Amino acid sequence: MTSLPVRRVTGYDLARDLKLSQSTVSRALRDDPRVVPATRELVKARAAELGYVVHVGARNLITQRTHTIAVISGDLHNPSTPTLVTALQREFSAHGYRVVLMSDQTEGAHSRDVEALHGGAVDGVVFNSMRPDLELVAALRARGLPVVLLARDHADAQTRRTDRVTSDNRAGGRLVARHLLGIGHRRIALVGGPRDNASSRDREQGFREELAAAGVALPRSLFTHGPVDPATGHAAMRGFLTHRHVPTAVFCITDWIALGALDAAHGAGLRVPADLHVVGYNDSLFAGWSMFDLTTVRQPFDEMGAEAARLLVARLGDPQAPVVHRQFPAELLVRSSTSGPVPAR
Repeated sequence: MTSLPVRRVTGYDLARDLKLSQSTVSRALRDDPRVVPATRELVKARAAELGYVVHVGARNLITQRTHTIAVISGDLHNPSTPTLVTALQREFSAHGYRVVLMSDQTEGAHSRDVEALHGGAVDGVVFNSMRPDLELVAALRARGLPVVLLARDHADAQTRRTDRVTSDNRAGGRLVARHLLGIGHRRIALVGGPRDNASSRDREQGFREELAAAGVALPRSLFTHGPVDPATGHAAMRGFLTHRHVPTAVFCITDWIALGALDAAHGAGLRVPADLHVVGYNDSLFAGWSMFDLTTVRQPFDEMGAEAARLLVARLGDPQAPVVHRQFPAELLVRSSTSGPVPAR
């Protein structure tokens, strides 16, 4: 015999059981300070006993909030993306929000996602993308939707009017150059990211400035750029190895690019660090593995993701507050990929 579904316990049922008003029960479940702590605990305990579950749709109608945040990410294969998204999700969850993840690189899906954002399906948006759609950012902000840019800094006016969380990429590039120069390197190659990637440009700028201050040139033949993936590093390294003056060190603008450079060096019979020094950027999970032990610059992605979530929650609470820019310092982590003297050539 098929059993009939049990009727869902409503807020009215809970209020009648406790002999309280529905408004008091609702406030108690929301931890409203207007309800004394003892009553709040009583309501929550009885709700758990009766199996009461908050009706999300009804709550949203009352608050005019969806309690949903969109996170728009770029390359989902990038090793830093899961760390950032996990940190965002953890912090938003602590504030009662859920997260929906969107990719700005999915064919056909982007336009549908934009319609959803404009249609009020979310309360706010975090852009974790190398090249955020700044026109979309402007349009969302114009209709009052809070936006935070994460780990991406741009010089345009739209970005300067938007809350953002970054790390000091220019200082990070300087740290790498200073480290390699301190070892004694003078023939150094650079593998950059996309030309329109502000983070990559800032790292490159800091790196070049430090080399120039030391009187060390970066020949055009020892500089290349491309997408942030291992194939870029692999192709760049193969090209450097055909150069008349093979570099003694290579700075890859991300660890993900460095992974390809290390593979190409290994394929050519070079040992790191005996024959070549390699530096990455980001301190991705694999960078510390013994098979790579990659010198890199750490970006505190956990802290940055959590801070981005807090900024968005704060903006939801106070839409007229001044724009906030949180910048985290860069930290050089020296590992065995740059240990020992400058390789002989």
